[in-house]
Amino acid sequence: MFCFTILAAVLIATSFAAEEVAPSVAPSVAPSKLATPCSRRNLYAKVEGQCDAYLECIDFVPVQKSCPDGLHYDASVPWPNYPCGYPTDVPCRDRSVAQAPKPTPDCPHQYGYFPSPSAHPSDCGQYRMCIAGVAVDMVCPTGLAFNFETSRCDWAFLVKSCDVATFLGYQCPPPSFDESGNPVVTNHKYDGNCFAFYSCQEGRARLLACDPGLAFDPITSHCVDADRVPCETDIAVPRSSQSKP
Repeated sequence: MFCFTILAAVLIATSFAAEEVAPSVAPSVAPSKLATPCSRRNLYAKVEGQCDAYLECIDFVPVQKSCPDGLHYDASVPWPNYPCGYPTDVPCRDRSVAQAPKPTPDCPHQYGYFPSPSAHPSDCGQYRMCIAGVAVDMVCPTGLAFNFETSRCDWAFLVKSCDVATFLGYQCPPPSFDESGNPVVTNHKYDGNCFAFYSCQEGRARLLACDPGLAFDPITSHCVDADRVPCETDIAVPRSSQSKP
């Protein structure tokens, strides 16, 4: 009897010891969900092979969702931030778009940037932005062209589809280089405006504007105090993304 009592006590003690040393599960992880995409209570997870679909886990329960037509799922966005972005920012390389386009009379997709049907063929700065199927015609700042590869306004010479000379109305002279072989930047007058000028480097033109209070001096090829430059007209400074002193 004495041996039986000792054996029972040992078994009970061992049982309690096992419960004490058993590894605990982190409160944010459900053991029954470890084999599912929901390894954490709340998160986003990609759907293999699809650009615009994703899983959203809420309390370990996965629900498949789709980005709006024209947008892609961005796996780098942490929950609960909005996980969809434009294709130029979220490339779709080895995946396909799951949903069919949902065009409207003015937009081929619900979201995206597209050529403007009202733009002149030589106007590289006009484009169309679609938001929820509603078209908004946009224009880049003067001198900039819309780059559909990046979905941003850019220097015209960086936009492959843009005829820069026709768009800007100016052709740079042949490029020149200094004794070290570095390209020389030359500035040239913009006819009809005292405050704007063309800046050329390696034969590539950019339309710039002087800072407020300055005007372009064709003699020095630099911006100087405006009262030192005779202006026959008082034309507003063209829209431009940069200025040059």
